[in-house]
Amino acid sequence: MFDYSYNVAYVSAKEPSILSRETLSRMAQDRADGVRQLMQAGYGTEGSTVSALVDGELSALRAFMMTALPEQLYKLLILPYDAHNLKVLLKCTVSGADPAPYLYDNTVFDTEIVAACCRGGEFSLLSDGIAAVLDPAYDDGSLSAPFGISTAVDRVMRAEMTALASTAPEPIRDFITAETDGKNFTSYLRAQNAGLSRETLAQVLLPGGAVPHEIYFTAFENNAADLTAYTFGCDAHDAFAKAAERAKISVPYAADALDEYAISKLLPFKYETNSPVPLFLYFKKKTAEARHIREAFATGGSV
Repeated sequence: MFDYSYNVAYVSAKEPSILSRETLSRMAQDRADGVRQLMQAGYGTEGSTVSALVDGELSALRAFMMTALPEQLYKLLILPYDAHNLKVLLKCTVSGADPAPYLYDNTVFDTEIVAACCRGGEFSLLSDGIAAVLDPAYDDGSLSAPFGISTAVDRVMRAEMTALASTAPEPIRDFITAETDGKNFTSYLRAQNAGLSRETLAQVLLPGGAVPHEIYFTAFENNAADLTAYTFGCDAHDAFAKAAERAKISVPYAADALDEYAISKLLPFKYETNSPVPLFLYFKKKTAEARHIREAFATGGSV
């Protein structure tokens, strides 16, 4: 049996040092001093940019999770970074651009292997599920259609995660499902704001959420930003209502509401001493902190 106790104790000690959005907004008002404070909080070394500090912290976080969790579970956390790398490598294969500045390290799949798959259009070295979707899409040219690469990769990686989560502990299954619902609602808002079609919305919605896709389609046809009238009885109902309200201020605040919803599936188990749940909770909070750092320093603390 996998022993989580030491690593759970470690993240429990680290969690109180996670910086809030409000703290980061104050820090970012003086950029030079804010960078210094980030380094004092453990983010990198002197002379680094904000982006480099955050990238370094997330790289270390991914590396830690690879040692702290069994393979099935760390994949649930890290596959989204592999999705990013796969999208970058596919796009750079088409454009001829250098992908190196845009790639994440400490991911599930070796980037050289992924790059070879992208050049040859044969993805079985990644997984049978990925190959079943991307091999024919590569061959028929649909990856080059609008949203082709991004939508195909996001959907197939989320399907991989849903399959992995099916045998994970219940709070983690619920977390992955809630996270998928949050991503789908964000895609719904973006499609609506951009005036996209119902058909385009159908392409970007991810598999594996608890909210049926038909609810999004019905609401979309009625131009509803608030899905309250359509999601009554769904677990995500209150989270969607809160996110829709926050979206009137900014998309990042809407994302926070959806993060809170996913985290709520883990919170009742945060004090379990020999469970993967506190590690998932820490990862989610640290990645939210990283996003808040980027947002705060990009806007001088005015997010």
